[in-house]
Amino acid sequence: AGPFSATAGLSSTVALVADIVAVLAFTLVGSLSHNGTDGFSIGGWLQTSWPFILGLAVGWALLYTGKLRRAPGTGVLLLGGTWLIGIVVRSLVNMSVAWGFVITSLIFLGIVMIGWRLIASLVTRRARS
Repeated sequence: AGPFSATAGLSSTVALVADIVAVLAFTLVGSLSHNGTDGFSIGGWLQTSWPFILGLAVGWALLYTGKLRRAPGTGVLLLGGTWLIGIVVRSLVNMSVAWGFVITSLIFLGIVMIGWRLIASLVTRRARS
């Protein structure tokens, strides 16, 4: 289990929760940066979040059902699926999908989704030593 695995050495439940928190953090930062605290609403935040949460749910469902193996690199597949499904669903439901958002969302999701895995794999490796 390393920084690119699905769980990075944690239980599947903890890893899933960490991914949900990562996606919600991504959309929260985006919502606050575009709307400020005065224009922020929980409804708007959830509207931005749900396509990416859907993408994440698809990836984790594939893991839980065994359609996707828990192998090195699976965390990257979760990231890619979360991002791709989120972008496609946003475009299908007529939410804005500017190129800047497409690129920024991939970078930010990559940082938070692989970032927590990197930290968890370092901590679990040290704990085992």
